[in-house]
Amino acid sequence: MDILLPKLASLGIYKTILEDGAVSRVVTLLELLHDETTDVVTKIKTYSEIYSFILENNCRCLYEYVENLTFQDENAFTLLCEKQEIKVDNPLIKQAAAELDILQNLSTINCMQIKKRMSQGQSSEISQIIDNLPNWNCYEEKEAMQWGKKIEERTKWHRDNGAGLFAKHAFFSYDGECRTLQPVTNPDPIMLDKLYLVDSQKDMAIKNTKIFLSGRAANNILFYGDRGTGKSSMVKAIANEFYHQGLRLVEVPKKYLEQMPVIISLLSDRGLKFVLFIDDLAFENNEEEYTALKAVLEGGIEHRPRNILIYATSNRRHIIKETFSDRKGLISDNPDDEVRARDAMQEKLSLSDRFGITIVFSSPIKKEYLQIVHKMAQEEGIDIEPALLEQKAMQWEMAYNGMSPRTARQFINWLKGELSINNNLF
Repeated sequence: MDILLPKLASLGIYKTILEDGAVSRVVTLLELLHDETTDVVTKIKTYSEIYSFILENNCRCLYEYVENLTFQDENAFTLLCEKQEIKVDNPLIKQAAAELDILQNLSTINCMQIKKRMSQGQSSEISQIIDNLPNWNCYEEKEAMQWGKKIEERTKWHRDNGAGLFAKHAFFSYDGECRTLQPVTNPDPIMLDKLYLVDSQKDMAIKNTKIFLSGRAANNILFYGDRGTGKSSMVKAIANEFYHQGLRLVEVPKKYLEQMPVIISLLSDRGLKFVLFIDDLAFENNEEEYTALKAVLEGGIEHRPRNILIYATSNRRHIIKETFSDRKGLISDNPDDEVRARDAMQEKLSLSDRFGITIVFSSPIKKEYLQIVHKMAQEEGIDIEPALLEQKAMQWEMAYNGMSPRTARQFINWLKGELSINNNLF
């Protein structure tokens, strides 16, 4: 334990882990154990704070906590792994393996030894308090292989899962105020097999995404159709489906589309693949953000990187609002008026045309809507008379949002909740 502090001071690749809340306190505690002038209350407080950090991160012990940190750390080694640019003879591999062994030594530190050192010279009452402190490192697997010896597995893991925040999260939201990516800690868990009666749309989106993940040129996609038909759900389900193949989803609010160059600069040098997700895309006549998006889709000075794709949803086929007044010039006797009108119309139509693929979603007819209701009810374990289920489903759609997969989900959620509190509802 005494030699651990000099070893930790030698970290170069994984040095930022020493700044973590729990790890920094472990280091502080080890230093305090060598300082006889420090009062015991400070030592007890530091020991307990380590336990709090471990609990807050839903870990069982320090071993698991530090191991997670090493997988999520973004450093020169993990970034090269993500980009698949590290070679077997790279000295970084050997150094990373050595530092991982040091961090493993830290993660297996013995709480009993620490408490014994803390109790030295203390009264029986204080010693009893120290003995009752929780053991935040009860991991005792002596046969565990050293982390450094599994460096090849680590290299492959980072190649598949990325480094830093991208190794921990699948969904991100772009914060235009701070110009950073914020991880979504509670993402929608929707999966592709939960999207019903959209098989052709699903097949097209999956095929394009697989092409993208293979490194070949893929198309940006516009998911167009009626509200509640599953456009956004399909994009999120694709992100969930292909997370372990290196796909990450970044939602870009429409008001930040002018910052597309900033977003691209944040992602273009990464080894993972990114889908920029623009939900409910539509522009009014006087909006200019669409020019920034159009430049990224096609024709900008800076070519869109091969690791970035754009998936957008819209309820409008042509995205930009068009009014009848735009067409007046087409029937005017004034030739200048006609030129301006035609140019304006072509500008409005060109944005949607720049998406290589348009996938159309339509509201289900009654038969399809009820099929979706029955599938969802079966998955949720709702067992009621089919005719009664259909009657209630139709009443729900007439009272609320019409026939759509979203309406079906809302109805099933309500029905499940009502049945849970009132078994005699029907």
